[in-house]
Amino acid sequence: MKTRWLALCGLAVLALVFAGCENKEAPTGAAGTAGATNNEAVTVTIGMGENGFLTEEEFDRYITSPVRKKTPWITVQPIIYGEGANLPQLVAAGQTPDMVIHHNIGGMDKYIELGLTYPLTEMIKKHNMNLARFEPEVIAEVKASSRMDELMAIPYTRHFSVLYYNKDIFDKFGVPYPKDGMTWDDAYDLAIKVTRREDNVQYRGLETNVIQRPASQLTLPYVDAQTNKAVINTDQWKKVLEMMVKIHLIPGNEQVIANAKANDLFVKDRTLAMFTTNNILFTAHLDTATNLNWDMASLPTWKEAPGLGFRLDQHMLSITATSKNKDADFLVISTVTSDEVQTDLTRQGRLSILQDPKIKDAFGADLAFLKGKNMKAIFATKPAKAYVPTVYDDFGLLNTAMKDVVAKKKDVNTALREAEDKLNQKIKEQMAAQ
Repeated sequence: MKTRWLALCGLAVLALVFAGCENKEAPTGAAGTAGATNNEAVTVTIGMGENGFLTEEEFDRYITSPVRKKTPWITVQPIIYGEGANLPQLVAAGQTPDMVIHHNIGGMDKYIELGLTYPLTEMIKKHNMNLARFEPEVIAEVKASSRMDELMAIPYTRHFSVLYYNKDIFDKFGVPYPKDGMTWDDAYDLAIKVTRREDNVQYRGLETNVIQRPASQLTLPYVDAQTNKAVINTDQWKKVLEMMVKIHLIPGNEQVIANAKANDLFVKDRTLAMFTTNNILFTAHLDTATNLNWDMASLPTWKEAPGLGFRLDQHMLSITATSKNKDADFLVISTVTSDEVQTDLTRQGRLSILQDPKIKDAFGADLAFLKGKNMKAIFATKPAKAYVPTVYDDFGLLNTAMKDVVAKKKDVNTALREAEDKLNQKIKEQMAAQ
């Protein structure tokens, strides 16, 4: 799928860039807003990164085809960022996409920095979009991530957070399966029981992924948005770091990995008993892991924050300020967030951002590999409220701190103090550069 995106869209991106070199004042769309109101042919370009959003097939299924069916005068053209053709370069070439797909966790920063923000208030009123259909959390998160009072994007899907587990490992060691409603302390106790070395194979009990995720359950910020000072050397951050370190100091469970490497340990190597993360059904290829005997339990929670999962990780559509096709752009958003598309998207294993319980209940209905899985785990926790983000947030510092404590036996207090000092220094340098 990755190669096909490059093959189909790479030439289109290069063509736009070269066109921009010839005429930097060239319009960003094929027609004006009349295309939306008078049914005149119009092309809407949508820019997005190659990885982590939509595959070629998904883009066609959830955007191109539904838009063509509902508004046949609108043609959607994906612009996949690549080497020499990222969003800033397209903007510099005068070929800014009409719309962009991005996510709420740091994904809007470049959009804001480039001056592309376009408030959707008037479009929402003009096209009668009912925001009450959406989960209130996802709408609030748009404002939080943009640090603006008006909506600069409309979400179309979000991740869920669960604990995935390998049933065969639990069966091998005669340990009961994880249950819904566990705390992090419960998960730690269970991890001890399934972290073993047998037949020269090391089985790991639990991988918690990047530290910002369990920290997000407690809405812990990195930087005070009012003072621009780091706030990571705190009792709450210490609590999170100590628990994650404690889990990784279980003998045999010392390896600290995340994301793709953790996916592989769980799905390919099949030596990881439990993995807490977001929706990895397709990124980890659980859909094709036919011989992997896995299931889900609800995400472990903190005792002081029962029922709260990771912060929202949602994918969103924004209109760029330079677009000449804003009405057509918004019709694309309306189509993607329609009940019809959201139901199809949900049945195919992507979580809807709409409140309708009928749509929620349809999650994965068309996917044979999810039959018999504990789907209740997906909805057992609610996303935690997001902290107020800043442009200075640095997710890597505390992951490095955790590795230093686990591998180098550094003291937790020292690791936190050093991480905060480094972040404050980084903030000073960034502010000076600005």
